[in-house]
Amino acid sequence: MTNRSAGLGLALLALSFAAQLPAQEVGVRLSGLLLTEGSGAPVEGAHIRLVDPADSVFAEALSDARGAFSLPMPPAGVYRLLVGRIGYRSWASDTLHVEWTSEWRALRLDIPVEPIPLPELSVSEENVCPTTAEERERAFALYESMLPILATVSHTEDLGTLRMWIVQPKTIWKRGTFRRGWDTLTVDVPKALSNASPEHLVARGYAGVVDTLTTFYAPDGDALVAPGFLATHCLRPVESEDKGTVGLGFEPKPGRDVVDVEGVLWIDTVPGGPRELEFRYTSLRPWVREHLVPWLRLWFQGRYPDASRMSFSRVQINESHFGGVLRFAKIPDMDDRWLISEWSIDRPVLGFRAGTAYREGVSVWPRAYPITLSGEVLAIIPP
Repeated sequence: MTNRSAGLGLALLALSFAAQLPAQEVGVRLSGLLLTEGSGAPVEGAHIRLVDPADSVFAEALSDARGAFSLPMPPAGVYRLLVGRIGYRSWASDTLHVEWTSEWRALRLDIPVEPIPLPELSVSEENVCPTTAEERERAFALYESMLPILATVSHTEDLGTLRMWIVQPKTIWKRGTFRRGWDTLTVDVPKALSNASPEHLVARGYAGVVDTLTTFYAPDGDALVAPGFLATHCLRPVESEDKGTVGLGFEPKPGRDVVDVEGVLWIDTVPGGPRELEFRYTSLRPWVREHLVPWLRLWFQGRYPDASRMSFSRVQINESHFGGVLRFAKIPDMDDRWLISEWSIDRPVLGFRAGTAYREGVSVWPRAYPITLSGEVLAIIPP
């Protein structure tokens, strides 16, 4: 729980208690305004929670465009207000004593301003990202607010095993040729998504190949919180049409010569956690040319050993078709524990169009197209 010294940079004004009626009475509300300290500008999209001494949430609300919020009036007792806003530090009020009297009581709570410290990397490293100082500060604030969740979202081993539904591609021999098909299976695994280590992703990128087998990785929680991710990626805030959602965009810094990722982590302001991460692979064309085209050449050479000439055109590839989605969910009955609930990865395979002629030899036009591997958590099986 964040203590009172960590500020949101807001002033909570005109917090009024209509304590003359029972809590069940219609119209009895706990209301207030959230305003920016100093300027007095309204703060929209802040998450306000009313909690009891055990930190159980009695009610919660989101401030509107005027900075106003309204909560149901609780029974008499002791409570606190917790205020959070994506991009700012959270704040907790002093103890609030709610008593049933005929008097109205108004409180003004001034929340001290405390700038959010940026990671040392953002200060010490020369900036090469196409963002302004303000955009970088907002992005790092978003990033910092998600670190506690992202640091654990890929680790569910202590909860038991995950029962997952997996859909994966397979090759089928049908009518004298190989065709693509799909295989579905249910498996029990320790974690929702197997991935390379953050160090591997920084050094070698998000694609690997052994013989003819290719593997593509995703930017999971471990990858996102690793220092190497900040060292190799630019962050930026991304606006959303949904007022309850904000985005944290990321893209490789200039000069990355491995398959990398760019995308957006979408964050719900209520309850203040990640919703989904959309990403796509970058720098795919040179990787496909280096690792997949040679095997296609060998296949054609074996199929047409007597061809007088064999020519390969430039690989056709649309990088926007390759990437994936990670979706997140809060674990029931567990505060601040999340997991990757669904994932999908579209990786490239190489197809072709070929023409043959006796005099001209073989001409091949290779094209990369996506095949999808996906998984969904069905249940958590306790140990």
